[in-house]
Amino acid sequence: MKEAKKIMNFRKARTVKEWLLPNLRRAEFSIPSPEGPQLLVKKKSSKGLPAGQARVGQKKTPLITHSKHSKILLTMLLFTVTFIQAQKTDTLAPLRDFVTINTSYKQMPLYLNIEMKNSTNFITGAEDTMTIRGEFFLRKENSYVHFGEFEQVVNDSLALLVSNGLQQMILYTNAAPVVKQMKNMMGMAFPDSSVRNLAGKYAAIVKEQSKQSGEITLRSRAVLYGTSLPKETIALQYDSQKKIPQLVTTLKRSLLRLDSLQYKQLQNETALSDKLLALEGSYFLIKEQVTAYVYNKIEQNTVAKVPVQISDRINKNEEGEYVPVKKYEAYRLSAND
Repeated sequence: MKEAKKIMNFRKARTVKEWLLPNLRRAEFSIPSPEGPQLLVKKKSSKGLPAGQARVGQKKTPLITHSKHSKILLTMLLFTVTFIQAQKTDTLAPLRDFVTINTSYKQMPLYLNIEMKNSTNFITGAEDTMTIRGEFFLRKENSYVHFGEFEQVVNDSLALLVSNGLQQMILYTNAAPVVKQMKNMMGMAFPDSSVRNLAGKYAAIVKEQSKQSGEITLRSRAVLYGTSLPKETIALQYDSQKKIPQLVTTLKRSLLRLDSLQYKQLQNETALSDKLLALEGSYFLIKEQVTAYVYNKIEQNTVAKVPVQISDRINKNEEGEYVPVKKYEAYRLSAND
C-alpha cells in the first residue's frame, strides 16, 4: 500500500510540474504590475528547501522579476501599436493628397488654360470624341470664363451665361451659383469632406515621385458586371514642387448591349475582340470612355486683366432693362432671378 501511495504521489507531482513550469516561463515574460512581482510559488526541492530560498552563500534568484525581457516586450508592444496606428492613418494619405492637388489651386485670383479631350474605343455619339478648350480669369471682383462655345461673365452682383452656338444669354441676379459652376468646370471636383467616402469607393496606387512629377491612381472597388475590371480609374499626374495638376485622366467602363450579328462582326475587329462578353444569353461590348483634362497653364496671384466685362455683352436701355449690345443684338436674352 505504501509503495502504491508513493507511486501515486510521484505521478501527481510530475503532472503538476508539467503544467506549472511552462506557465512559470510565460509569467517571466509577462508585463509586471506596478506593485512588483505578485506570483509566489513555493515548492519543496529535493533537498527540502523551498524553491525560492537560497542556501547560505548562494545568490537568491526570484522566480518572477522586473526582467529585461518584460521591458523589451513592453517596448515592442508600444512600437507595434504605434506602427499599426500610423499605417491606418497613412492609408488615407494618397487620397488626401489627390483631393488637395485637385482643389487647392482653385483659389482667386487665378488664370487657368485647360483642354478637355474625350476618346473611346466605340463611338456612339459626337461627345465621345469631342475636345473643348477653356480659359479662366477668376478674380474676387469679376471673372470671365470661355469654355468651348460658352462664356460666363461675372461681377460682384450679376452673372451672365452666353451660348454662342444657340445665340442665347441668361442673366443671373445671384452670382454665387455661377461662380461655383465655374470652379466645377475646372477639372474634377473633390471636396475635402469626401476623402473617407473616396476611401470606400477607390483604392489608391502611388508611383514613385521624381523631382519634377508624381502620379496617384484611383481604382474603383466596384467592378464591371461579369468581369474583374474596375468600373472607373482616375489617374492624376502633377507637379511635385508646386503641387498642381498637369494631367487628369478618367477611364469609365460600361456594358453596351449588342445583337448577335453585331457581336459576330466585332469579333473580327482586333481592337475590340477582347472587349466582348456573352452573359446569360446576351451579348455585350465593354465600352471604355476616356476623358483627359490637360492643364496647359496655371497662374496664381498674378492674374491678367479680365478680358470681358458684362457691359461688353449687355447694357441697360432707356427703360432700365438689360438688352444685348449692338454686336449681340441677334442673341435672345432671358433673366433668371
